[in-house]
Amino acid sequence: MMSIGGRKTRGFTLVELTVAMALGVLVIGTAVELFSKALDASFIVTQRAEMQQNGRAGMGMVERDISLAGAGVPTGGVQLPTGNGATNSLFGCDQAKCYITNNNYPAGNHLYGMIPGPFSGMSLTAGGTASDAITIVYTDATFALNQYVVTLPGAGGNNTATFRLPNPLPNPLPNPWPPTPVNDPVVGLKVGDLVLFTNNNGSAVGEVTNVAGGGLPTTITFADNDALNINQSGASSGRIADISPDNNTIAFRLYVVTYYLDIPPGPDNQLYTADDGQPRLMRQVSGQAPVPVAEGISGLQFTYDIYDDVAGVNTSNLKDAGMGAGKSPNQIRKVNLSLSARAPLQGHGGFQNFDLATSVSARDMSFKDRYK
Repeated sequence: MMSIGGRKTRGFTLVELTVAMALGVLVIGTAVELFSKALDASFIVTQRAEMQQNGRAGMGMVERDISLAGAGVPTGGVQLPTGNGATNSLFGCDQAKCYITNNNYPAGNHLYGMIPGPFSGMSLTAGGTASDAITIVYTDATFALNQYVVTLPGAGGNNTATFRLPNPLPNPLPNPWPPTPVNDPVVGLKVGDLVLFTNNNGSAVGEVTNVAGGGLPTTITFADNDALNINQSGASSGRIADISPDNNTIAFRLYVVTYYLDIPPGPDNQLYTADDGQPRLMRQVSGQAPVPVAEGISGLQFTYDIYDDVAGVNTSNLKDAGMGAGKSPNQIRKVNLSLSARAPLQGHGGFQNFDLATSVSARDMSFKDRYK
């Protein structure tokens, strides 16, 4: 009891204070725990949304390219250098290095609209199963290289092609006119690009090794010892010189697009260590440097449905599209794609995962000119 101004006032006992403090701590602790769980839940939901966005973005890119496989490419593909003096050409490489295994063109160095790459990518763990890769081939429909008149060297000539505007000009003029310059610094031809030449003598492919500056005419060089080993002047066939001269040559920029998984090493520059970055989906085009298209992609697998025109038989879910059994990539009619995304759980260890699967029709692979 306390006396204040002659009045007696009851206070709190030590037991009461202790109980009150304990209850206060309990309430505050519960509030903090609920707040922490709410933050964790919010983070997980946000992370899952971002993970789904990354997965869908990556799958969308692969789907788009698969749907274009074979577009603008001669029916059946193009024979690359072959015969005496020829060696295998490469894909999935830039000017510095190669990024996948099994990157030789199949069937005697033949370029198809699509090339399966089972187990050609990297594994996500040391000693783990390798991921898949895929390579897709089509022509660039936005860069109007085909509006130029092309002059190729004669047999035994140097490895160049000259581009100039037609004379007389076409009537009516294409829209837009004039076409984008061949050597435009943004969208024009660059070292490492591939060019498809087609005329009455056939088709051939060359890798750009030099682009002349200045205006028209523009000279593009396709020298030997290029990064993709496409320009082989010593081969007995499959060279640019083998389809020249011809006054009706048409040129297109050719895209050879390879998708694969990559893990960026951390500061120690060693793979499969704790400081590695998140796995990512990479897109590498012709002889250009690859670029990441989606982060946190931890799985990439493909199977293929093929149709044998001769036997009239469909076969589904083949890992290598039947190439191991002598089938041709030209028989691919559908690609079954499975992609996995993941993100680390903050403060809990482990990952949350998200899987996507779809099938894409390779419509240009099944085209046949029935009137030829």
